[in-house]
Amino acid sequence: MIEASCHCGSIKIKLPATTKIVTRCNCSACSKYAALWAYFQPKEVKVSAAKDVVVSYCWGDKTIEFHHCNRCGCLTHYTATKLGNKNKMAINFRMVNSDILNSLDTRYFDGADTWTEITQ
Repeated sequence: MIEASCHCGSIKIKLPATTKIVTRCNCSACSKYAALWAYFQPKEVKVSAAKDVVVSYCWGDKTIEFHHCNRCGCLTHYTATKLGNKNKMAINFRMVNSDILNSLDTRYFDGADTWTEITQ
């Protein structure tokens, strides 16, 4: 079981296992958030939060909602909207223990222009 949380601990996320790779995207939102995304099926993830702590932001093509803590500001995850892929959600792995994060490979994704993986 892997646990992630925002800085203040108001949002906690439990995952069944870790991943081998995280994705760094260069789209206008992800590049500013500096998120490292790991992808899971929503039924695998348990998000718990105090009432009215999770705030969402949706932009552009309106297919995903970015969720963050309204107390400490950390971006914790994103989920699909009605227009997006309901079988996938992303967890910001910057919210997990740094030992776990440092053991993972990083994939670079060009979300700004080509929607393809960038080879390094």
